[in-house]
Amino acid sequence: MSRLKAASALEPTDTISSVFCTRRDLVYGAKWAVENSGFTVEEADLLVLLYGVKELSWDGLEQDREGYVAFRRLELNLVHNPSLLSRRIRKLAEAKTPLVEVASGDTAAGQHCNSKRVRITQEGVRRIAPVWQRFQQMSASLVKDIPKKMLESHLAVNEAISQRIRDRRTGLSNLFSGKF
Repeated sequence: MSRLKAASALEPTDTISSVFCTRRDLVYGAKWAVENSGFTVEEADLLVLLYGVKELSWDGLEQDREGYVAFRRLELNLVHNPSLLSRRIRKLAEAKTPLVEVASGDTAAGQHCNSKRVRITQEGVRRIAPVWQRFQQMSASLVKDIPKKMLESHLAVNEAISQRIRDRRTGLSNLFSGKF
């Protein structure tokens, strides 16, 4: 679905709707990247986040001094369906060779004793690295021949939209105000 409009008639809903449409279409690429890995798209999403934190120095997801990430932080940062997160993590932790390690909350750092933390193991890194490489390959293919300036603008717009949503999501005053 595409709505072609003159530049002067572009509306905010056109921009936001295009993000949803792109996300819908990118699911096919995610499935391709995960194909034959033994992971579901949701499991790969979780492992890629943990891989990015550990191996690629991603800074968008807080980790503690031991390299663990709180379940709640993961849930808020997953791209794909965050439901059943605990069950997915348990499955990955209980694999023949565990792909993640789970620890109780760090009460010294102010976490509740019932909260959980998770980090990727070396086996998890080894198993998810090829999925990440396929995702990189798919991404490069999709943006090939798109001018750098357009890519930079697209990234900046998406980051600004995401930041505004995160700011509103975390602001308690907006939670009950009826505003979005």
